[in-house]
Amino acid sequence: MTAASRPEGLSFSVAIVEPTTLLGRDVRAVLTERKFPASRVHLFHQAGGGTGLLAAADDEVAFVAPLTDDALETSRIAFLCGSAAETARFLSTRADGALAIDLSGVRNGQALVVPSEGDESRTLPSGNLFLTPHPVAFVLAETIRLVETLAPVTGITAAVDRPTSELGKTALDELFQQALALATFQPLPKDVLETQGAFNFWVPPDSHAFEKSVADDMAALLGRSIPTTILSARSGVFHGHFLRIELRLGGDAPEASGLLASFRAQKHAFDVVDPEDLSGPVESAGRDETLLLRCETSGRRVALTLAADHLRRAGALLAVRLAEQAALERGWLAR
Repeated sequence: MTAASRPEGLSFSVAIVEPTTLLGRDVRAVLTERKFPASRVHLFHQAGGGTGLLAAADDEVAFVAPLTDDALETSRIAFLCGSAAETARFLSTRADGALAIDLSGVRNGQALVVPSEGDESRTLPSGNLFLTPHPVAFVLAETIRLVETLAPVTGITAAVDRPTSELGKTALDELFQQALALATFQPLPKDVLETQGAFNFWVPPDSHAFEKSVADDMAALLGRSIPTTILSARSGVFHGHFLRIELRLGGDAPEASGLLASFRAQKHAFDVVDPEDLSGPVESAGRDETLLLRCETSGRRVALTLAADHLRRAGALLAVRLAEQAALERGWLAR
């Protein structure tokens, strides 16, 4: 549903938990971009004790209240944009009926929820908690489904470079300070990253958990398991995942030109980049589309290189589209 086609009707209050995180800021931006009919947006934080705080938002100073067990009772929909650990603690004690759309990565046995796409007509589940998939799993599943319109996919290997922005603003600030320190031959700050992140790659302790989460979420989105290998590393870039993918097929690979045409037809999801542009994660920042940087086919194999902003289409935009669909289906907005 586009902003231009959205029906006029009732409005209601929504909440954003941790609006000062990078993800929280993008959720606020997408709500504005899509003219979501919120009569009021309540802001809550999970850290810093039981007092409110002031934070910059949209060139203004906004009050961010502490997130108590019943804080969401005046909101119809809440976007949870904090850490998985803090969000899990809140969900275990919450005392409200708001529809919580959780972008934190909490996994408690519930099914992942995604909005209908294109001509699909898929009713969202009932209940007051929607878990969204990991952004990398979303991109991988979307890529597999597109390739499978031409040939069956029987296996996948994906090398994933994870951006420092996943760790939040403090990590980005330290990465910037590390770059300055290296340029001036000064000691490197390592309080957040615990290693040299600038101009570097490393394998953090949570790599196995990350790789398993991506594989599990991808299988859930596809509705089936396929042989999957995820190889990840943390990279010293500010923004965007960088993915090199090999898809193994159950038949002969399609011609690269035909596959590229299929990607180009999905303009809302992919942007095919001229290889001579030398684009990458930097160019994906702020983009809803996943950038397709390389496409090669041979035998029963497809090799793809992608760059995707993990905060946008598979994060903030997906969450807001879920809110739009839920509001229509539950009669909170006029059709």
